[in-house]
Amino acid sequence: MLFEDEGIVLRQWPLGEAGGIFSILTRNHGKVRLASNNIKKNKAMRGALSPFMRDSLVYWKGRGELARLSQASLLSPFGMGVSSDYDSYLSACLMTEVSDKLFEPFQGDEGAYLLLWGALSALSKKKREAWEILLSFELRIVSNAGWKPEIFACAECGRQGDFLSFSIEKGGWVCEKCAAPGSLRFSKAQKDLFCALLLGEWGKCGGRDPKVEKLVKDWVNYYLDRKLNSLKVIREKI
Repeated sequence: MLFEDEGIVLRQWPLGEAGGIFSILTRNHGKVRLASNNIKKNKAMRGALSPFMRDSLVYWKGRGELARLSQASLLSPFGMGVSSDYDSYLSACLMTEVSDKLFEPFQGDEGAYLLLWGALSALSKKKREAWEILLSFELRIVSNAGWKPEIFACAECGRQGDFLSFSIEKGGWVCEKCAAPGSLRFSKAQKDLFCALLLGEWGKCGGRDPKVEKLVKDWVNYYLDRKLNSLKVIREKI
C-alpha cells in the first residue's frame, strides 16, 4: 500500500554501501521505519533525510515493519538551525531519541508529531533557552503518551491544593498526608517552574533550577523505562 505523509527524521542507519534505514515520526501514521537502497546517489534526498529534518514522504508498506521509501523532499530544514548551536544540537539529539524510544513502529499520534515539530522549530530559531525547550518537550511528550503528572490536586487522594511534595510512583504532587517518606519536597518557585514547563507557559518560567531538571529527568526515565544513550553527555553539557 502506498502512503503519502510528512515526518521528522529521528535516527538513521547505513544499509549496504549506498542505502539507509530511517526512523521517522510521521504526522498521520506514527513512527515508521523506511529503507532506501540508493540514498547516497541522490543528493537532495540525502539532505532531506538528515536528522531533525521535516520532510514530505512517499513510501510503500507491505506486511512487515520496514517500509520502502520512494520519495522524500524537504519541508523544514530544522537540522541547519539546530546544528549551529551546540546546546540546541544536544537538546535535539535527546528529543529525537526520546521520540524514537517512546513509540513502537506505527505507534504515535499527531499530538506527538506537533510537539516535536514545535520544539525543533523553537530550537532552530533560538526562541527560548535550549534547556527550557528540552525540559518542556520531555514533560509534554511523555504526558501526551498517557503519563501526565497531577499538578492541581493530590495524585493519591484527589484533594485539591497547591502541594509541594512530589511522588514519581504515585504520579505527581501529593498532600502532606499522602506523602511517603521517599517523596521529594520542593519550594513554591520550583513547583511553579515545573508546572510552567509542563503547560508551556513560558512567561511563568523562572530561572534554571538543577533540582527541577533532575525531577524531569527522573520522571521521564521512570515512565519511559529505557536507557537513553545521549542523556549522560547532554545533562553534563547543557
